[in-house]
Amino acid sequence: MNAETRGQLRRLSVLIAIALVDMIGFAIIFPILPFYVLDLKATPFTVGVITAAFSAAQILSAPIWGRVSDRYGRRPALLIGLLASSVAYVVFGLADAVWLLLLSRVIQGAGGGTTGVAQAYITDSVEPANRARALGWLSAATSAGVMIGPVLGSVAAHWGRAAPGFLAAALCGAKHVIRSRHGAALHRSPCNLCSGSLGQA
Repeated sequence: MNAETRGQLRRLSVLIAIALVDMIGFAIIFPILPFYVLDLKATPFTVGVITAAFSAAQILSAPIWGRVSDRYGRRPALLIGLLASSVAYVVFGLADAVWLLLLSRVIQGAGGGTTGVAQAYITDSVEPANRARALGWLSAATSAGVMIGPVLGSVAAHWGRAAPGFLAAALCGAKHVIRSRHGAALHRSPCNLCSGSLGQA
């Protein structure tokens, strides 16, 4: 494997790591959210509203993320989404009222464009012959995050109601480290990201 191929693999691995950590953070709080809402004396209907708030905010913000990433670049959009997610998880960890839980879900959903932006980057960067393979790896990473997250959230809940939210916020910090150390790679070699050995895998 030559140096160019290693660089291509590294750039793709950055996007996959970001997607994995992003979905772990989402899934950490998802299974315990209904219990927290009910613990605050809310109704089952309110549980449904707060659960749906994430997807509603994500749907409404998706076109905005598309325009932002097209105009200012993929990396700024990823960083803004990271900041929004970090704030949302901290709010979740500190929430002592139903409206704060709702607010955290809305903020998280509004900032949930990370995976979409990563997909857009792959579409921009990977040649058509390898694009489906690269998007499949990205999808596998998000699925793995959804699988791992609930386990981590359930374990963290043993250390208090705030722990899952703070753990998810810490994972956002890990994503920031990934982007800070390797984000420059996202600006290099915008074409043929998956050429070479990726096409032979």
